[in-house]
Amino acid sequence: MKTGERIGGKQLFCVIAVMQSGMNVLLTINPAIAAARQDAWLSEILAGAVGLFMVFVHARLSLLYPGMTFVEYVVKIIGKWAGNALIGFYMLFWYVVLAMILRQYTEFILSTILPRTPMLVPLLGLLLAAVYVTVAGIEVLARCAELFGPFILLGIFLPLLLSLSDMKINNLLPVFVDTGMLKIVQGSLPTMTFLGDCVIMCMLYKFVERPERGSRYVLLGVAVSSFLTCVSTFLVIAVLGQAQGAGITYPYFNLIRNTSYFDFVQNLDSLVIAIWIVSVFIKVSLYLFVCTHGTAQWFGVRRWRRMLWFTAPAVVAIALVPRDFVESSVIFPQRIAIPYILPYHMFGIPLILWAIAKLRGAGRPAPGKN
Repeated sequence: MKTGERIGGKQLFCVIAVMQSGMNVLLTINPAIAAARQDAWLSEILAGAVGLFMVFVHARLSLLYPGMTFVEYVVKIIGKWAGNALIGFYMLFWYVVLAMILRQYTEFILSTILPRTPMLVPLLGLLLAAVYVTVAGIEVLARCAELFGPFILLGIFLPLLLSLSDMKINNLLPVFVDTGMLKIVQGSLPTMTFLGDCVIMCMLYKFVERPERGSRYVLLGVAVSSFLTCVSTFLVIAVLGQAQGAGITYPYFNLIRNTSYFDFVQNLDSLVIAIWIVSVFIKVSLYLFVCTHGTAQWFGVRRWRRMLWFTAPAVVAIALVPRDFVESSVIFPQRIAIPYILPYHMFGIPLILWAIAKLRGAGRPAPGKN
């Protein structure tokens, strides 16, 4: 399956930073504070460090097989039968994760601005927009991220500056003493799981101009996202306190909603909603492209866009399985994403594949060639 589509390093940075930052600040702060209390910001630092290492592993693995996607090179590493079984495993999880992202987006929209709207309306609305971008190709998606990226990142960071005057340092004390390392690690797991989404880059380095430099932009995107999440967590605790931060579903949203600057700049919660929508749109579009293109490669379908007729309905069906917010945003992360997807799908298997590929001499010049 040949394609001439290419995305640049700066576009790649915007894709990663936008899709990670918007969802991380909204969905990972609450569980981090619930586990690590006033030391949740330390959990975010730990999560960022582990996230960068995971991205490094994904990049090293993919760069051993330039011009190939994960679906193509995994068969070369472990053989046809085992490779196809592993591809099926990854495709299953990518479909499920995409469906859960759609469902979490829908639950947020219904709980904030459209409480009486049928669930399918926001779900299908976002999915159809993502289908349109996916049909246009990865270049169009990258340009969308490049266009919205600076506004999204500034939209997350600037409101945080307005909340500095409301900080109460005592809310951050004591540091580490009554929490301990185990709780800090537990608080870092949700953010690690979100940052581990970058494993889908194993499907995308094929489309990157100069992949070696592109991997640096991915690392930078994860670093920026981790920084924003850490600062947001720090300020949520400092302003709202750990008890309130752990007791509300979207603490960043509540922090910005209550932010006021001399009673002139206020009611910024609409900005958070806009940021969330664009961030999820980029992430859903990226996952939809990966699922569609990857499924087509797996089944040998040359016109990969035709697979959207399967991918989109399948994702909708999976997204409707959870009965409520608790199942999609609490039970799924705690019982599936953290114990299974994070250690195996996002970290362990790519690390093992990288080790096997290196042992088999992948990436070395052929004998007799300079």
